[in-house]
Amino acid sequence: MSTRKGFTIFHLSDIHYDGKNIEIFELALEHLVEFSPEYVFVTGDIIEDPKGDIEIPAEMIREALKAVEEKNGIMPVFRVVPGNHDLFFKGAYGRKKNGKFFRIFSEEERGHYFSPDHHLSVFTFDSNHIYEPRGEMWRKFVQIMRPMTHGLIVERDLDEFSDWTRALKRSANRDEYLKSFKIALVHHHPMPTAYNFLTKLADEGYMMLENSGVVIYRLIQEEFDLILHGHRPVPQFCRAIYFDEENIEREIAVLGCGSTGKKTDDKIRAVGHNFNVIRVGKGGKVTATQYIKRGTGAFIPGEHIIKIDVKKDKG
Repeated sequence: MSTRKGFTIFHLSDIHYDGKNIEIFELALEHLVEFSPEYVFVTGDIIEDPKGDIEIPAEMIREALKAVEEKNGIMPVFRVVPGNHDLFFKGAYGRKKNGKFFRIFSEEERGHYFSPDHHLSVFTFDSNHIYEPRGEMWRKFVQIMRPMTHGLIVERDLDEFSDWTRALKRSANRDEYLKSFKIALVHHHPMPTAYNFLTKLADEGYMMLENSGVVIYRLIQEEFDLILHGHRPVPQFCRAIYFDEENIEREIAVLGCGSTGKKTDDKIRAVGHNFNVIRVGKGGKVTATQYIKRGTGAFIPGEHIIKIDVKKDKG
């Protein structure tokens, strides 16, 4: 049986590239090369508008990955999920556009991942569905009439998630999978964000993952440890505790990334730009650090090193 190897994850989100706001994103990518992580995860909103030049930020990310490879001899594993701004006009209107984003980022880059060496499992969700295809007509109508800023993970994708986990449990890597650190990537936040000011659009229902309870519970049933997300430009961390079907208490951590490159506005001035660095030790200890940049300052680590509890044996 293989022994877990320690590794680092670099998490960025909500770049909102519009052809102008490039300096902060470049600075974050310089840190990416400096940290030289084994994994790089992006949780959506790479561009401001789906008609924009997504090729430019995509190429910037790939150049940073190549720089890490030249430095360490190993190309980081890269995974990305789409955000509402990657698919809808102004992130809220029109039909879902599956063009540029899905052409620029390959099926592998958007796909699920399992490493028996690192004991790491990653499932990628597209949370930008407008309505539930299996729902009743009235429910579909209500969902279609809303702005597309809210998130939804449809049942067929949850079925795919269950099929994927079952296949790993039946595979030759069953033991490594069961011990693995399990991460879900999603754009929309599954837990309410923490604000100490009232936003113009105060209704969380327009922003949150619509079926967050179902999604979190399904993840907890499969003993997933961490959800990484973006969407609202607020760096945050929280935990959810549920009892599973066997009445066993299960905990999952939720780590949100603020904006890594969005043009500065009132919200960004309040919370700063952000990327996250997650370290998984050989013994299974997991910590996360939120790096924040405010104003013209540099990205600096937050005051707290976040401990992500992993209760089951991950050794």
